[in-house]
Amino acid sequence: MGPQTRKFAALLSILFLLVSYAISPAYAAYAANTSTNTGGEEANTYVQVISESAPVKQTETNQPIGELAKETILKAVKLENNRVYIQWGTELAYLDGADVQNAVLSEPLTSYTYEEKAQSTYILIKEKTAIYTQNGKLIGYLMPEQQYPISQELDDAFEIIIGNQLGYIKKSPSVSVIVPNDNTASDSEETKNSSTAPTNSTETSQQVTETKQPETKTNTTEVNKIATTNQTTAHSSITPTNETTAAPFTASTKYFQVVADQVAVYDNSSGKLVQVGTLEKGQEFPRIRDYGNWHQIQFGTKYAYVWKASTIPSSGNSPMKTGSNAGGNTVFTATIDLPVYDNSTGTLIRIATIKKGQIYPIIRKFGENWYEVLIAGRIGYVHKNGVQITFKPTDRYFRVTVDQLAVYDNSTGKLVQVGTLEKGQEFLRLKDYGNWHQIKFGKGVAYVWKGSTEPSSGSSIRNANSAPPTGVTFTTIADAPVYDNSSGTLVKFASIKKGVSYPVVKNFGNWYGIDVSGRIGYIHKNAVKLPFKSTDRYFEVLEDRLPVYDNSTGKLIVVAYLEKGQVFPRLRDFGNWHEIKYGKGVAYVWKASTRPPFSIQLKNENKGLQPTDKYFLAISDTPVYEDPNNTKTQFAIIKKGESYPIIREENNSVVIDISGRIGYVWKEAIQIGPIIRYTSYNLTLDDMLKIQMKTNPKTDLYRNSPSYVHSDYVKVDKPGTFPTVGTVTATTLNVREGTSTSHWIVGTLKAGDIVQVIRKVGDWYEIKFGPWKFAKPEDVKTYLDPSRFSRDSKEYFQFLVLSESAGVPLNELNDKILAGKGILAGKGQAFIEAGQKYHINEIYLISHALLETGNGTSQLANGVLVSEVDGKPVEPKVVYNMYGLNAYDKCPVRCGAEYAYKKGWFTPEAAIIGGAEEIANRYIHNPTYKQDTLYKMRWNPANPGLHQYASDIGWAVKQVRNISALYDLLDRYTLIFDVPVYK
Repeated sequence: MGPQTRKFAALLSILFLLVSYAISPAYAAYAANTSTNTGGEEANTYVQVISESAPVKQTETNQPIGELAKETILKAVKLENNRVYIQWGTELAYLDGADVQNAVLSEPLTSYTYEEKAQSTYILIKEKTAIYTQNGKLIGYLMPEQQYPISQELDDAFEIIIGNQLGYIKKSPSVSVIVPNDNTASDSEETKNSSTAPTNSTETSQQVTETKQPETKTNTTEVNKIATTNQTTAHSSITPTNETTAAPFTASTKYFQVVADQVAVYDNSSGKLVQVGTLEKGQEFPRIRDYGNWHQIQFGTKYAYVWKASTIPSSGNSPMKTGSNAGGNTVFTATIDLPVYDNSTGTLIRIATIKKGQIYPIIRKFGENWYEVLIAGRIGYVHKNGVQITFKPTDRYFRVTVDQLAVYDNSTGKLVQVGTLEKGQEFLRLKDYGNWHQIKFGKGVAYVWKGSTEPSSGSSIRNANSAPPTGVTFTTIADAPVYDNSSGTLVKFASIKKGVSYPVVKNFGNWYGIDVSGRIGYIHKNAVKLPFKSTDRYFEVLEDRLPVYDNSTGKLIVVAYLEKGQVFPRLRDFGNWHEIKYGKGVAYVWKASTRPPFSIQLKNENKGLQPTDKYFLAISDTPVYEDPNNTKTQFAIIKKGESYPIIREENNSVVIDISGRIGYVWKEAIQIGPIIRYTSYNLTLDDMLKIQMKTNPKTDLYRNSPSYVHSDYVKVDKPGTFPTVGTVTATTLNVREGTSTSHWIVGTLKAGDIVQVIRKVGDWYEIKFGPWKFAKPEDVKTYLDPSRFSRDSKEYFQFLVLSESAGVPLNELNDKILAGKGILAGKGQAFIEAGQKYHINEIYLISHALLETGNGTSQLANGVLVSEVDGKPVEPKVVYNMYGLNAYDKCPVRCGAEYAYKKGWFTPEAAIIGGAEEIANRYIHNPTYKQDTLYKMRWNPANPGLHQYASDIGWAVKQVRNISALYDLLDRYTLIFDVPVYK
C-alpha cells in the first residue's frame, strides 16, 4: 500500500469515528434567525442543509455553481440578507437561507482552510461531479466547467475544501488537473449602437441623391477607433466628429486611395452598421463628402461609408471611369461575394466586392456574360454567374442556369425535393412566387429556386403537353430520368426523385409518358412501380436483402431476407405488408419495397410439399438456392440463429419451403441435432462472483448446520434454562456459523426479532436459523461457473435455449409425455402451436403446465365456471388456466379463473396457447432482459445483479430436473444450448 493510500485510509478511519458521534440539529427555522441580519455580520456557526438539493450560487452573478445534498453540515462564513455565505474554493459562495438551518454539534468540527501552495493546482470539471465525505457520504455536486482548487491529490481521489470541511472527488475522465494561467485574454471589441447614426431612405431615382442629411454635433460621443489593419471590425455608429485623423483629409478633398487590404464598406440605413462590400487596396474612388472619421460614398442607389483611417487623400488621376447613373430598372442579388472589375485599361482589374446577398442595380447588360454597375462613383463590371436577376411578374418562361436544379414540393408545409431540371432547358411557369417559380408537377404544383434561372422566351420548347392524365399513378423506385424525344433522339430534360408518386399521361411500350412543367416526357417502366391490387398473387423484390419479419410475439423480428429481383408468391395482402409462407407459419414483407412483377416465371414454386417435424439451426446467415448443387440462383437467406423446418434431407443439402418456393440449404451452413452456442461476456468469473456476492445470495446447503449469535445482543426469557426464547436487542445482529466474529455470517436479525435459543456456548447462543442462509463465495462459484457442468449431465439443461423449438414430433408429445396427464392428455398440438407462435420451447411449456396443474388434475386446469369478475356479474362460462397465471396464494382458484375469463381462455387449447404468450412476455422474451435460459434467469450475465429471478444459488439446477426428465422420454428432438463464456 502506497503512502497516499495509507494516508487516505487513515483519514477515512478518523472521519468514521467523528460521524459516529450524535449531531443534534436545532429545528428553529434558520431563515427566521437570520432575517434581520442585513449588515454582513461575520458568522461563527455551522449550518445543515434541509432541502433535498440546495443550489450554491456565485456571489456576483447569482448563477448556480454547485449543489449541496440534504443533511450536509458546513461552516457559515457570513450571514447577510437571508443569504448564508460559505467558503467555496478560494472565494465565497452563498446558499438561500430557506435551504438551511442551524446545526448544533455535540463536539466541534475541525475547520479547514487552503494553504497558499494548494491554490496553484486546480481540477477542471467537465460533467456534473459528486463530492463525498471521507466515509463515502454524498456532500453535493460541482457544476460543469467549474475550476476548483485541490488540497491534495490521493491515489484515487482529489481532496478539496468546501465550506471549511474536507471533501473528495473521485478521479474520472471528466475531471482533469490544470494549472490556471494568470494572463487572461483581452476582450474582443464590442459593438455599441449610437443614437446619432444616419438613416437613408430607399431611393427611387436612378441618380444617387441624399434624402436626409444627418446633423453634425460637436458634442457627440466619439466612436471607437478602428485600426488600419483590422478592417472587418464593425463600428457602432457613423458619427462625424472633430477628431484629428492620421490622414490630412479636408472637406474639399474629392478622392481617396485605399491603403489597406479589402477595406470594408458599410451600410447604415437600418441604424446599424452592416457590411455590404469591400474596396481593393491601391484603388482610388470619388467620395460624396467628408463625414467625420468616415467617407460617404455611393453604393447602388444608397449611400455607404468607408473608414477614413484606411485611406489617404488622392488626386483621382489613376485610370478609371466615373459616373452618376446607378441604374435601377433591373437589379440583381449577389449569390457570392461578387468581384467588381474595372476595364478602363483594357485589362480586368478588381476594384471592389459586393457582399453575397446584396441587391444591386444594373446599368446595362454588357456582352453575354457581364453586367455594368456603378460602385463608389466608378463604372465596374460583374460576371453573371455570380448574380441572380430579378424576374418580372409577366415573364412566362425561364431557362435553367445550373446543373440539376432542384424541384421542391411544399404541400406538407416543408420543402421536399421531388425532382430536378436540366441546365439549359426551358420551362413554362404557372406564376411568380417570391423567390420561386411555381410550376406544374405531378398532380399539383412544385417550386423552383428563381436564383438558378434566367428569363427566357420558351422558343426551344417543342414538346408542350396538352394531354390529360390517364388515371394511372406510379411510384419511382429510383431517381428516374425523364426524356424529351421531340427531336427523334432521347434528350434528358428532368428527373423524378425516388419515392415520388406521379400520374401517367400515356402508356408507350416500355415507357410511360408524363407531364413535367407543361412538357411531355418519357420515363422507363423499370424505374417505377404500380400500386398492388388485392388480387395480385406475386411480388417482385426491389431492394437488396429485403427483411422478412416474424410477428408471432407481437413484435417484428427479422428472421430471413429475400434477394433483389426475385419474384415470390404471397398468401394475401396485409395492409402495408405481404403475408408469406415461412416455415410452418407465416411472416411479413414490407410492401413498399416490392412491386407487382411484369412477368412471372417461377420454376421452383411449391406445389404442396409440407415440412416434417425436423428442424435445423442456421449457424450463420444461410443462403437458400434454387438447386441442390448451389450453382444457380440464390433467392433467399435464413438469418443466423433461426430454427427452420425441413421438408427432406438429401446428400449435401436439406430441402425447405420459403415464401412458397422450394429451396436448398447446404448442410455445411446448418446444424441438425444438439446445437451448442457460446456467448462471451466482458467480465471474468471472479468479477461475476464479486457482483453476485453483493446481492447476498442464499442457499439451503447449510440448513442443518448450527447458527450462533452473541449473547450480549439477545435477551432470553429464562436465563440459564435451555431451550428458551430470546429477543434481539441490537439494531442489526449478525448470525454466524461459529462462536467467533471470524466465522462466516450466514444471516442477520433485526431488533425485536424472536429467536429460539437452543443452548449457550461460551458468550454465544446457538439458535434455530434457516433453512436459507447467506452462501459462501466458494459455494456460489460452484453454481456460477459454467465449466463445472458436464455436457452429459442433467444440470447442463440450465443452458437450454427456451426461445427455440425442440422440434418434437406430435405423436411423441402425445404418446410419451402427455399420455395419462389428465386434461393435458392429447394436447400436444396446442403446445406445438403455442411454441411456434411465441417462440418458446414446447417441452419447457409442458413442464411448466405439468407442474402448475398437478399433471393435469388441478381444478383450474379442468375448468372453472365463472359468473362474476372483479365483483361484477358476467355471462357464465367455463374457463381454463394451464400455467397457474395470477393464481395468487390468497385466492388461487378465483383469481386464476377470473384472469382466464378476462383473457378469453374458454377451451384448454386457448389456455395453453394464450398462456404461452404471457410466459413469453413476462420471462423469456422480456424486451429489456432477454433471459431465455434458466442460467440467465438466475444469474443474468448480461446485467449481473439485476432482474435475477431467485436468490437461491441452486435455483437454475433445481429447475432442470423436470425438463431433463421429459427429454429422457423422447427419441426425436433438437437441443439448442447457450453457454456463457467469461474472460
